[in-house]
Amino acid sequence: MELKKIRRVISSVLGELPLKEGGGTFKPASFKRETQGAEVAENIGFTETPTAAELSLTLQASMDPSDFRNISNDTLTIFLAAGGQHMMPKAWVTEAVELGAGELKVTYNSAKSEKLT
Repeated sequence: MELKKIRRVISSVLGELPLKEGGGTFKPASFKRETQGAEVAENIGFTETPTAAELSLTLQASMDPSDFRNISNDTLTIFLAAGGQHMMPKAWVTEAVELGAGELKVTYNSAKSEKLT
């Protein structure tokens, strides 16, 4: 069984991002469920809150950190080493990109994500 690692990421705004080896984590959009107690076991349930998709990347510092400053409506296509693909439409960069030790750290969020293959 092959581990599902991020192999490449393509941005509709910036093109293919220079991903460092092992430099990415992806969390699909989902729900946070909080258990709600009750006096009778049959009435125990949960409340559900949507959570954003998140893509955290470590990139080679071949890009200018300011390239990410105004990104607020990007479409990201995420390719996994095992062959799957996910998409994050209308993604935004969550905070200023950090440059250090020859690498950039960037985090994207999106209200939703889609599994393509």
